[in-house]
Amino acid sequence: MMKFIASDLEAGKAKARRALGDQATVVSVRELPSGDVEVTASDKPAPAAPEPAPKASFAGAARDAVDEGPFRMAAGARLNESIEHRFSEDALARLSGALAGGGKKSSGLDMNDGAVKAMAEILAPHGVGENLLSALVSGARQAKIDNDLHRLETAFDTAFQYAPLHFAPTAPIMLVGPTGAGKTSCSAKLAAAAAQEGSKPIMMTADVGRAGAVEQIRSYSEALGADYFIIESPMDVSQVLRNERPSGGVILDTPGVSPYDSADVAALRSYREASGAEPVLVLPASGDAAEYTDWALAFRDIGVTRCIITKFDATKRVGAALCAAFEGSLALAHFSETPFISEGLLPASPDFLARRLIASRPGKVA
Repeated sequence: MMKFIASDLEAGKAKARRALGDQATVVSVRELPSGDVEVTASDKPAPAAPEPAPKASFAGAARDAVDEGPFRMAAGARLNESIEHRFSEDALARLSGALAGGGKKSSGLDMNDGAVKAMAEILAPHGVGENLLSALVSGARQAKIDNDLHRLETAFDTAFQYAPLHFAPTAPIMLVGPTGAGKTSCSAKLAAAAAQEGSKPIMMTADVGRAGAVEQIRSYSEALGADYFIIESPMDVSQVLRNERPSGGVILDTPGVSPYDSADVAALRSYREASGAEPVLVLPASGDAAEYTDWALAFRDIGVTRCIITKFDATKRVGAALCAAFEGSLALAHFSETPFISEGLLPASPDFLARRLIASRPGKVA
């Protein structure tokens, strides 16, 4: 079941058809105190691919480009388009030559130092950048116990801040990031965690134009026994919050957009303003470290200060997202190492990172 809030019944039906297709069936209609209506709809028993939702016209997402400094590009809000991002795995080990002294640029680290060499051997295969490696080596020198696991844990403890998310109706969470990062599954995991705290979470998604998105949203809502609100514009966000009066966590899932497109950035800002939410960046553990770093720096401009790193279970090398978080000065909030909603997100911790990198060390069984 999916819920749509609109000014009248016909507008609600139109939203349902745009999200679920022409076969959408209205299950119930509820009049709200505000004068709006809440339409609950389903596409069973014969689901079909949804039509792309129309682009919303709202402040900050006009066709004219908005100057976003170095990230200003062609205009055109594309919040409901599928924007595919491909990440190069080949870039992960590009620093290994420099660490070994064979690159064009010296790393500035003494590879004859036993502690430096031990850390480099563990971290270089993960594509950990020079700046992060230097910070980790510096932190490792503070370790009180002489073993790799303790040194790594101490290193990660000093290099990063850790700030797991907490749920409150006055502190909504808005997930942002590239397509395929796992934002929708993260939103379901966060909702499940919020429900375990004893209150009913409010879940909203603007990511309905992506192929298969509606089916994914429906499966999550059925597994959680909860409802997702389908969002087409910032006005919809305001309507949901006004009419539902949340008592627990509020999670808004957004589609993958380009942080280099000024109209996309303006649209995200409009969603943030309508929800009063904290934007949280979601990144897969593995990918192109330089590209991820650009993303982290770009999203800082819209207020991102924390990130969730996903797909620890799907890759051996995990340095790309860590480099991005370090270079963007982002606190680590949560990690995901399973696709299963029931197993949720792990609070980010230096202990997890240390054990994860030791487990994937070359020559050892993960």
